[in-house]
Amino acid sequence: MKQNTTYAEPIGCSSDLRLAMQSMKSGIVKIKPRLLFSKIEQAFEDPTDLQLHIPSSGIGSVTLLEAAALVSVLKLMNPQKVFEFGTFLGYSTALFLRNTAETCQVFSIDLGTNVSDYQQANTYSEEELRSDDKKNDDYLRLVQGTQGPLYLRGLDPRQQARLHLLYGDSTKFNVKAHALNGGVDFVFVDGGHDTATIKSDTDKAAEMIGGNGVIFWHDFDSRIHSDVTDFMKDHSAQGIVFHIENTMLACRFYGKCLDKLLSI
Repeated sequence: MKQNTTYAEPIGCSSDLRLAMQSMKSGIVKIKPRLLFSKIEQAFEDPTDLQLHIPSSGIGSVTLLEAAALVSVLKLMNPQKVFEFGTFLGYSTALFLRNTAETCQVFSIDLGTNVSDYQQANTYSEEELRSDDKKNDDYLRLVQGTQGPLYLRGLDPRQQARLHLLYGDSTKFNVKAHALNGGVDFVFVDGGHDTATIKSDTDKAAEMIGGNGVIFWHDFDSRIHSDVTDFMKDHSAQGIVFHIENTMLACRFYGKCLDKLLSI
């Protein structure tokens, strides 16, 4: 089987996707968002609801297109456990809760409200925030610590009962201690953007899904957080990574989830 590092053209239909998967073992494949939307149309007879907030106008949030892509995969895979690295303001956390089954548990981890180390971030210019990855991360930590997960305020009691907010350094998080090893179906990696943290979160994500599930990474192809892109290019040597066109989302499907994606 031929091994490639990239697939030349963005893929927009299932037949082309299957052909690409037959020709590659690893690398990055760019897919058009409509590929996911068409799979939703094939999987469900009626139009599919998308429940979400208007995204934040500030830096650090997902876009409407990214939200639609994430929810499309949630609907297709119907996960029973979702884990998120990087709660931030709780936008994607709320997205996961509002668009999964009432049996699905959602876990999210962030550093919490300790902002004493990041006060200088208030002085950074817009230009610095959009060009310097460390200053950008410091500012995001200040915002998260100051405002908290404000998008979680409107959750109904049943959604709140399914939410598990965790606080601490994700690189020190013990997957087995929380009985999450091999028990998570969907992981979203959107915490620290340095290589060491991305690798640690990715390793823990792989431990959580145990060979069956999907992992999403945010900030792939970002103009600011180049470590994410560089890491994902290296990581794609282990298996095919999909980059969703016109978004900063990359994802990798494992085991039965990959089979399901290709079969629809």
